[in-house]
Amino acid sequence: MKTDVADLAKLGLGLCGAVVVARMLWKLKARALEKQSEDKKEPSGNVTSPKSNASGAPSEGLWIYFGSQMGTAEGFSRELEEEASKFEIPAMVVDMEDFDPDIFVQHKAVIMVVATYGEGDPTDNAVEFYKWIHEDDREQDCLKGMNFAVMGLGNRQYVNFNSVGKAIDKQLEILGATRVYERGEGDDDQNIEEDFEQWKENGLWPALRKALGKEESQGKEEGLESAETALSRLTLQVKMGESVRDLPVDPLVQVGGADIIGKWYFQASQAPVVVCEELRQKPNLEGGKTTKHLEFDIKQLPGVSWRTADNLEVLPQNPSDVVEWFAERLKVHDHLEHYMTFTRTNTTKPVKKPFPAPCKVQTALSIYCDLCALPQRSTAKRFAPLVQDAADREVLFALVQDREAYQVLLDGRLTLQDFFELFMQSAEIDLSAFVQICQRQKNRPYTIASSSKEDSTRIGICVSLVQEETKPLETVLKELSTKGIEVPRASAYLQKLGACASQPRRFRGLCSEMLCARTTKGEKLWIAARASSFRLPKRTTTPIIMLGAGTGLAPFRGFVREFMAEKGSRSKTVLFFGCTRSDEDFIYKKELEDAVQKEPPALKQLVTAFSREQKEKIYVQHRLREKSAEVKQMMADGGYIFVCGATSMGKQVRDELVTILGSADYFDRLKTEQRYVEEPCWHLRSNVSSYYPKDE
Repeated sequence: MKTDVADLAKLGLGLCGAVVVARMLWKLKARALEKQSEDKKEPSGNVTSPKSNASGAPSEGLWIYFGSQMGTAEGFSRELEEEASKFEIPAMVVDMEDFDPDIFVQHKAVIMVVATYGEGDPTDNAVEFYKWIHEDDREQDCLKGMNFAVMGLGNRQYVNFNSVGKAIDKQLEILGATRVYERGEGDDDQNIEEDFEQWKENGLWPALRKALGKEESQGKEEGLESAETALSRLTLQVKMGESVRDLPVDPLVQVGGADIIGKWYFQASQAPVVVCEELRQKPNLEGGKTTKHLEFDIKQLPGVSWRTADNLEVLPQNPSDVVEWFAERLKVHDHLEHYMTFTRTNTTKPVKKPFPAPCKVQTALSIYCDLCALPQRSTAKRFAPLVQDAADREVLFALVQDREAYQVLLDGRLTLQDFFELFMQSAEIDLSAFVQICQRQKNRPYTIASSSKEDSTRIGICVSLVQEETKPLETVLKELSTKGIEVPRASAYLQKLGACASQPRRFRGLCSEMLCARTTKGEKLWIAARASSFRLPKRTTTPIIMLGAGTGLAPFRGFVREFMAEKGSRSKTVLFFGCTRSDEDFIYKKELEDAVQKEPPALKQLVTAFSREQKEKIYVQHRLREKSAEVKQMMADGGYIFVCGATSMGKQVRDELVTILGSADYFDRLKTEQRYVEEPCWHLRSNVSSYYPKDE
């Protein structure tokens, strides 16, 4: 990795210039109509949209804008672009980061696919657009003549569910645009892909065709394209060499990332782990009961800026045995220590790298490709044409067209390796095609558990292993057969697995497993810091109430460390903490007790709820109820409430607070004034959709 970092450092000098060039190219493409006939003679590069078939004129075709933090909205936008061609609608996908007001106001048909981030905020790439539509001096009819539809993405367990989608939907109409299709709402807490599919199927394309003045159409029948056609869509090819000096250089293959996830790679930093300690009193790794405190040293990383209780995003690494399996399958096992880079193919246009290169083949497979999770259905569709066996092709094509059948595999937690064993054995795929089609590895966010005021050069996080039992593979495949999908290679694969095929399988979250079971001091991991909504009030006399359960304690451990750095100057601080037992999983126990016993106390009061130490389960909301009079007075004195834990806990705390405060309106006012702040603990999120790794 050290050599890779050196190579990336050399390339980093060109990053800013490359990004500027890419944006200029997009704007030039949108305005240069006379060049479109030439553009159609070859596959387009991915400076704007790899498969765009829009004319490029701002007033023509369908324009699909996405606001995405983790790539979900971008993925949906690409699907819409591909689907538009079936309905003979030219379409172009635009990253909201490239939003240009002069171009936007000329559009006649627009779809906005926008995620809500954190406590009701727009994603980073949508901030400027969000400001623009809310400016007070914006002309009321500046978007007259525009037809639009909005698909919002969020998590219903957040207080401000889908607020950005709702706000954009409202503001576009206020500015004179015409809503031609009802707003969709994707819920990441349930099944966001299902929500998206249902939104489309309820009449999106007929509404858009009508808005564009086209006759009704049922859309073209979709068939499985040939391998040659699928490969011709790829705009990059991999070149390998024993050293970086042996690799060719294509100046039009640009750095910066081809998508939201890719951009993160180019902005992340590699930091050494300097602390890795078990926090539980009675850990049991095999049973999935382990919680680690890790600290990263960022003294040499001036670009990493953070504040107490922000989020730290960590890039997981695939297990070595999984990397080796795919290296064998792709026939590069003997080249894992060789270097690879990208050059263009099938295009003369500039193309962005999907991830930093040159890098070792080992690095590409270890951290940039998601080798563990079952691919999204849209990704599986891209793999399907490469299958050579007729029976395999037929079954896989039927599977990727059947949303419910594919969900069976997702619910069964099949892996990418399972997918290849069952459906891709006859596929002809090399490293070049694989790294472009395979899903990118996503970072996982963890709430920071340290104080920047105490030590700005150390970032601490608190991580519990995510582990659960899943159905036997044999059971999953039987369920699939009830959906009419009979997998030709199922019997052979089950036989290969032996007794394991009929036994429950163990799922472990990739990043939590890496941090809790595979990471040691001295190891370097890729990280990036991101702001959260947790901010302590500046006045030290303001009462502070904190509620956390399990690893939801993380931000409040950071707060307590901050209180200690402030020498206990805060006049009223109360922490409600819950776990199962005081002698098993009371994390940071000694630290918290010491903070209370200090003189003056850094933490004025610690209230605990150990759910399994008595006959009836007791949780933090029950302790909150017991302290209702004190809580009510603290809020009357201008207090702040911070909540972090499982999403179900957050709802129960909100309900309890409404009762304590005596009014839902009062509670809503606290949210508006940002005196009630809640962030679900990423590590404890349940029922995460297939568009996010089921980990944090």
